[in-house]
Amino acid sequence: METIVPLNKLYLFVGVFLAVCILVIAAIMLDLWDGVHTAKKTHQRVHSHKLRVTIAKMSEYWRFIMIGFLVDCLGIFFSFYIMPFVAVLFGAGLIVVEAKSMFEHANRQKSHMSDVPKILNDIIAAVDKKDAQRIFDLLSASNNDSAHH
Repeated sequence: METIVPLNKLYLFVGVFLAVCILVIAAIMLDLWDGVHTAKKTHQRVHSHKLRVTIAKMSEYWRFIMIGFLVDCLGIFFSFYIMPFVAVLFGAGLIVVEAKSMFEHANRQKSHMSDVPKILNDIIAAVDKKDAQRIFDLLSASNNDSAHH
């Protein structure tokens, strides 16, 4: 009796699909961790809202990968279709999105740190206590503004 789909092919499809899911979840967790790290480095508050957004993102990504896997399930019946290509492609795309987000975090850290030498020079160049206080007030205002964004 010949099977419609060989068992080893079925195992491969499910195994690759689960590996893609784990890799996407790992990318999301790395992005969350990096986002929290960036917020701390730039002296911004870390909100519980970020965790809710991360959970919602996982849900959206899960649906996206499932659609790809359903397409792959149709392909499993063809001998030339050797692995879940669509789920892998979608998973790779989602990982790229998370990596791009991490690069944006790095740029935020760098842009915040590039202001420090200018700030220090302004403080040193302050003519009197009144000028120094004005600079500190500006820093406080800009830090509070950035914490709300």
